[in-house]
Amino acid sequence: MRAGLVMAALLASAAMAIPAAAQEVRNLDQEQSDARVFSSAHNGDPVLFEVSLPAGEAMRVDVISTSEMDPVLRIYNSTTGDLIVENDDGGDGLNSRAVVTASEDMHLRIEVNAFSAEEAAEEVVEAVVGDEIVESGDGGFVSPRTFDLKLTALSYDPQATRQVNWNDEEKGQIFGGEEHLFTVTGEEGLLLEVAMVADTDIGNELDPFLALRDASGQTVAENDDGGNDLNALLRYVMTSDETYTIVATGLGESVGGYTLRVGPRREPVVQAPLQVVAIGDRATGRVGAGYENGDLDPASILYQLSDSALAAIRGGAGQVTVRMMAAESDDPDFANPLDPYLELGFDTPLGFAVVQTDDDGAGDLNAMIPVDLSTIADSAELLDALRIKVSGFGDSAGDFVLTVTEGLDPIEAHYEDYLESAVGASHIPLAVED
Repeated sequence: MRAGLVMAALLASAAMAIPAAAQEVRNLDQEQSDARVFSSAHNGDPVLFEVSLPAGEAMRVDVISTSEMDPVLRIYNSTTGDLIVENDDGGDGLNSRAVVTASEDMHLRIEVNAFSAEEAAEEVVEAVVGDEIVESGDGGFVSPRTFDLKLTALSYDPQATRQVNWNDEEKGQIFGGEEHLFTVTGEEGLLLEVAMVADTDIGNELDPFLALRDASGQTVAENDDGGNDLNALLRYVMTSDETYTIVATGLGESVGGYTLRVGPRREPVVQAPLQVVAIGDRATGRVGAGYENGDLDPASILYQLSDSALAAIRGGAGQVTVRMMAAESDDPDFANPLDPYLELGFDTPLGFAVVQTDDDGAGDLNAMIPVDLSTIADSAELLDALRIKVSGFGDSAGDFVLTVTEGLDPIEAHYEDYLESAVGASHIPLAVED
């Protein structure tokens, strides 16, 4: 058993080391190719290449399968033996992709392996029995596994720290791992909004990520997918007039071009937890992750009907439609993708009692509850306790518009999960939230 454990340890450590020099290495510097595409095949052992990368340049390395192979890519510094980057499925489909930048002249060792071969090697390690290594079958190898190695030179310009101000726009190219820094002069009490939007060029794989650091270097805010799609949208109320640093990078090993935009100079909107809405009103607001989670916006807002709305209901105009819609924005980079969620219920000593809910009844992710309140028109206590609750479905956040209109508007025909029962005074099952 001791010999088996030693052999397993040796195999595991060998898998993490730079490929052995005894294996055949293909020197790509000695091969002439305008396209810089090199065809090869994997027959069980890792396929090795060497290539030079001059200082100040960047290179994208793609391993593109031309067979059933699922390639795995590792790139080492040949001089130091350090692993620079590894990637399995960073390219299209199961193909591999990585980007390397050089601040000084480098000589790279590129290793291409097959995912199935690595799985087979792991099975061998796990199959150590006593003093022997037991292999099952032929290790799952299929020959040949053909692939193309594609090297693409990228325009690489190391970014110095740039200063930005309100309404500024900057562009950049993330090559993987590095941070692009932008400084902005703080103004205590003002809302700083920063959007990082990935370019829409074909092949751009950047997943933008933003962080904000104060003058001491501490991260005070960060955001991944707060904007549309995978774009980042960071929002922060500045607590001092110090200089803040905006950090723009790609999530994980993602690379590509981006545009960084700073929003206009404005103060944050303070929203009361309980507000009033009348029939015919158009109330606006914004919901987010909640103050309790450190967000600038509440997770939900409650509305009660105005005195004029209550009088109208008591006078016989009890059929109303409550609608919550995601607000349209002239600038989608600064608009969160809100999925409105609407709840109707009552304020009770135990909390908000939910009676009716809706997610997508108005279509296009908007919410709507048509309800006949005439059934409780004679109960002043119930009408006074009636509440409308707005929030974002799931983790969605953003600006909304709330309206209460006369009449019962029809729901979307395809929306089958809508609860059609009207609110009544005697048969309402109360689901109480603490």
